[in-house]
Amino acid sequence: MTWPGSCLLEKGEKFSMEKSDVRKKKRGPYAKYPREVTMKRLLDAVGDILKENGWAGLGVNKIEARAGVSKKMIYHYFTTYNNLVKTYIKSIDFWMPVFEQFQNSDAILEQGLQEFITTIFQNQFKIFSSDPIMQTIIHWQVSEVNPLLREISEEREVEGARIAAMTDPHFLNSGLKFRPILALMLFGIYGIVWHAKTNKSTVCGVDINNESDREDLIVAIGQIIDLFWKAAEIKTLNQKEVITDS
Repeated sequence: MTWPGSCLLEKGEKFSMEKSDVRKKKRGPYAKYPREVTMKRLLDAVGDILKENGWAGLGVNKIEARAGVSKKMIYHYFTTYNNLVKTYIKSIDFWMPVFEQFQNSDAILEQGLQEFITTIFQNQFKIFSSDPIMQTIIHWQVSEVNPLLREISEEREVEGARIAAMTDPHFLNSGLKFRPILALMLFGIYGIVWHAKTNKSTVCGVDINNESDREDLIVAIGQIIDLFWKAAEIKTLNQKEVITDS
């Protein structure tokens, strides 16, 4: 007697419906993980690829292979590939915690605005110079037109402008512009770090691969802000005296 479907089996082959066979077929090439674990594996894969191969190494299939989870999970948990990359960048971006701290304006006023700005830029140098992935991301941002990176950059600018706006009253009527100083310091930090990490050489005799020079640069950031801050106070005071005398 021939059972239905038995003609599909090779001679001598036994028909099996063991549970383990069914499970293996359902699981596919990648193991299944809890939501949090899957998301972390995908985010970690983005970071690993950026660190080892730069932005050119990124891609859906490469992230899938590195994370060891199906690329469908990218769309399931992050909606789009771009949103996965954006989520990763924002998770390590130095400025995100700064903007969160800025929400507590009372704490800033208690610390002192000048000290707050100084601490931001000194810490930005310390963290950026020790974070090769963030160095890669910012270099990517200035190396090509990329809508995703522009979006992230503009979000930073919106929040950063709120911090810069707090300094405007101090420089009002002084004739000094503080925001261009901040811009020069920010990209000065980027430039000297890229140069030191890539070419292992000096800029104006300063080598931040040397601990002593690193400390000198951190001190210089504070000195630049302090000199400009005090210059504004002097110019504003002189302006008031001229108005009073007249």
